[in-house]
Parts: sequence; structure tokens; C-alpha cells
Amino acid sequence: MKVLMVGVDQKVVGGMLTVSENYLKSKRFRTQTNLKYISTATRGSIPIKLLKFAGAMIRIIGLILTDKTDIVHVHMAERGSVFRKGIVIVIAKALGAKTVIHMHAGPIEEWYSRQRLPVRTLTAWIFCQADRMLVLGKNWVPFMERVMGEKNRKKVLVLHNAVHTPSENLYNNEGKNLLFYGMLTKQKGIEDLLDAFSNILDEIPEDICLMLYGDDVEGNVRERIHARSLETRVKYCGWLEKGEREKCFSETILHVLPSYSEGLPMAILETMSYGIPNVSTEVGSISEVVEDSKNGRLIQPGDVSKLSLVMKEMILCPETRKEYSDNAFMKIRNEFSFPVHLRHLISIYEDLLKAE
Repeated sequence: MKVLMVGVDQKVVGGMLTVSENYLKSKRFRTQTNLKYISTATRGSIPIKLLKFAGAMIRIIGLILTDKTDIVHVHMAERGSVFRKGIVIVIAKALGAKTVIHMHAGPIEEWYSRQRLPVRTLTAWIFCQADRMLVLGKNWVPFMERVMGEKNRKKVLVLHNAVHTPSENLYNNEGKNLLFYGMLTKQKGIEDLLDAFSNILDEIPEDICLMLYGDDVEGNVRERIHARSLETRVKYCGWLEKGEREKCFSETILHVLPSYSEGLPMAILETMSYGIPNVSTEVGSISEVVEDSKNGRLIQPGDVSKLSLVMKEMILCPETRKEYSDNAFMKIRNEFSFPVHLRHLISIYEDLLKAE
């Protein structure tokens, strides 16, 4: 089996990159699949992005022809990613390779519904060219089946994101930090989080701080903090580097991600693998991993008053946090560990190669 995986480069930080890096780090998976990886997307100006894509396409075509690639597995998001990766899918299929779309975009349904008919038609056609469409959770299946049609419904399969899991629960219930780990955008709920935290400052211990890690895509997170006079209690720390992750998690009692749309966030899986309870929203496939009042808490997106209340309750109740922590750790180890994920993906590849 020879697999070519197509995704983003290391400048495009986020869940898609984390997933790709996990595959590349697995020696067993690389050996089983003779894995090659080519990135088609980067950060930068439009000319830089176009040059990156053109160069990547030349490499992709050359590799498929010379290496006799069996499967081309593309990691796809919404917007331009659909059409860039669509070109990869069409060319790979024309060159005789089997094709897999791995859909990561949380807001794909919302994005699709906003497009005009020609764009929706082209998007549906691209999706249908793939031999398999992998989605991150069960809740995405009806949308994909509707877009791809009855003829292609069997192509749609669920492949949950997964993480490497520590051998034991490393949660520190004596920590002092709340954590937000992801893109610092309105869509991820950063404004709601800052408002909710501001609401409870007088009701929680003075040494509790909110740490923001992630890419400040909109470039105004410090202004948002200043506008609420939160400089002494909220710290923006940039992207969370791998070498800093264990220390950060060891000081965190709660991860909060009040997103308006999601797939299955790697940030939730990573923090839960360390036993950190999550407060998040009932969007995407989050409810398939965060179980309300069992291993974390779920609210509706945009409900700032409920977010404030839940955060305060979790901060002030270490016994509840410990119970949720143990349940969160076991949930990830039993259902979302990387070995389980890899076995499932390999079986998908094998079934695809057996199919006519």
C-alpha cells in the first residue's frame, strides 16, 4: 500500500496540521502505508500561496506517476480549500489513484448553504469525485449524504480525530489557570469567553487567570483584553509550542472553548487526554466526546450568562472537577486514542483497495 497525504504546511497552525503531524510521527503507520506528505497551502500573500500550490501540484503529479501511488488522502477545510483539494482529487483520480477526502471544516454546512447555486453544484461534484468522504462525527453524515446524493451515501464514513494518550491521568486539580486553546476568533467564541470571565472576577479567587493560546487571526486579541480591563487576569501567550504543552496543561484546571461552529476540535481531545475537564458548546461533534455533567459541561453557543455560571461552578468545585477529570481521561483513552484511530483508518484504506 502506498499513500500520499495532502495537507497544509507548518505555517498553517491549527487542528488540521496537528492531525497530519500525528500521522507523520507514527512510525508504524508510515511503514504500513509507505506514507508520503505534500502540503499545498501556506500562509502569506496571494502570489506566495499560488506558487506554493503550483509547486505542490507538480510534485503530486510526479509522485503519483513515478511511485504508483495507491491512495491520495487529502485534508480539506471550507472556502478555497474545497477547490484546491478538489483539483488534487480530480487529477489523482485521472491518474488512477483511489481518493479520500478527510473533511475538517466545522462550518462546512454553513459555508455551503451560503453559496450560490453554481458554487454549491461544483462543491457537490468535487465531493462526489472522492472514493471515500471521511467526516469527524456522526452529526455530519446527514449533510454529506444530502449533498452527495443517494448514489454516493456509502462513501461517507465517520473517522473521529484522535490523540496520543498519557499512560495515566496527569491532571493537577491544584492548578490556577483556565485555558483557551485555538484560533482566537469570534467564531471560536473568544469574545463570549472574555465577557463571561469578566462577569465572574469578583466571585472567584484572585489567583485564577485565563491563558489564551492560539493564532490571533483577527489581530485584535490584546485590544479585546484591554477593552474589558482584564490585563492582570488574562494573558495572551501566542501559539502553544509542543515543548510548552505539558507545563501549560499541568497548570490548567479547565479548558473553555465556546465555539459557534466546530468539527471535532483537537484542542478538546488533547486537553481531555491530560484529564482536563472542558466547557464547550453543543456544536459539531463535540457532544460525542464531551458528555454534559459527566466529563465536562456543554452550553449553547452565545449564551454568555450560562457560560459565566458554569465556569464559576467549575472553578469553585474541585470535587466535581476531579470526577470530570477521571471520566475525561478514560473517555479519550478508550475511544479517541491514536492506536484505535489508526486501526480504523488502515481498515478504510484496505477496504477501498479491495473495492472495484
